[in-house]
Amino acid sequence: MGKLFLSLVVVLSLAGTGVAGANKDNASFQQMASQINADAWVVMDNRTGRIIAERNKDMRYYPASITKIGTAIMALERGRLDDVVTISKAAAATEGSSLELTSGDKLTLRDLLYGIILHSGNDGAAAIAEHISGDENQFAKEMTLFLRTIGARNTNFTNASGLPDDQHYTTASDMAVITRYAMSNPVFRDIAAAKSYDWKDELWSKRLEDHERPEAKILGLSWDGTAQIVNHNRLLTLYEGAIGVKNGFTDEARYTLVGAAQRNGTELIAVALKSENAVSAYQDMAKLLDYGFTVTATETVANEQPVEVVESQAELPRYAGKAEEPAQPVIDPESASSGGNPGILYLLTGILGFIAVSYLVYALRKPKRNVR
Repeated sequence: MGKLFLSLVVVLSLAGTGVAGANKDNASFQQMASQINADAWVVMDNRTGRIIAERNKDMRYYPASITKIGTAIMALERGRLDDVVTISKAAAATEGSSLELTSGDKLTLRDLLYGIILHSGNDGAAAIAEHISGDENQFAKEMTLFLRTIGARNTNFTNASGLPDDQHYTTASDMAVITRYAMSNPVFRDIAAAKSYDWKDELWSKRLEDHERPEAKILGLSWDGTAQIVNHNRLLTLYEGAIGVKNGFTDEARYTLVGAAQRNGTELIAVALKSENAVSAYQDMAKLLDYGFTVTATETVANEQPVEVVESQAELPRYAGKAEEPAQPVIDPESASSGGNPGILYLLTGILGFIAVSYLVYALRKPKRNVR
């Protein structure tokens, strides 16, 4: 049985290999990881989809407003930018961050997309959902299925904005996949990178101005009194080469942040979930991106197929999922930190199977004694 034991040791040693496993033995990785406040995070090469570094990438957490990345790309594939959307009473009453919309207001889908990505308007997200699918609940079901078709298989959304719900969750890995897909759309890229967007004068309010004026100052934008919404993703100013993407906050999710940046021909996506405060979220993002650029500058890029940036919205693949398909099993995101990675279960099952097969081979080869 000595060979069996040796084989088992080999299986166990190989089980921990891979990008993340190798990184965990790397001193620079350990130094970077020890400084990250977020509970879960991922750094991905946008060209190849390769995960450069991660922690708790498959654990489920509340996403807060980074949900709107999914809402936006879903809307871009199902609607048209010049569609006119009439705001319903239900959408206008959506709680949380608001574009101060009122029932009967009319905006284009383009306006609302800028409104939800730059200003993070929950009312705008609800209005988009109603326009695309009839009601927000139906939209959330369709969005979950749509995101599953592009590879986000551990995500379940119950609304379009990111308001907390026990059944509304995602993972750092899934958010990187969702963002990578979204960033292949040139319209989404333009929206995510915009620092401001002209708003309709008739929909402007003192409350909106009081909210946006200090954000403009943080981004270094001059305020000339015109109606304009400002991007609340401060990474655009804080990090050299930043090109988006979206920030979020709720009491349950704490601070969430998805960032994308370009340097020296490399484009990275990073996700940080459950940072304790806004300052630490942006600090986390800078450290993750710095580490990713250092790694990609010194190692060979993995041989994987890139995501092509399409030339027009018409060339994007169209979602064809069925809304009546069942959603993923519900999980309480609060148990994420103690939850298990399904890979561990697969590993244990494989080890047990290996032992059983090896023992069977050993038994069959063992000389038989004559028994009378």
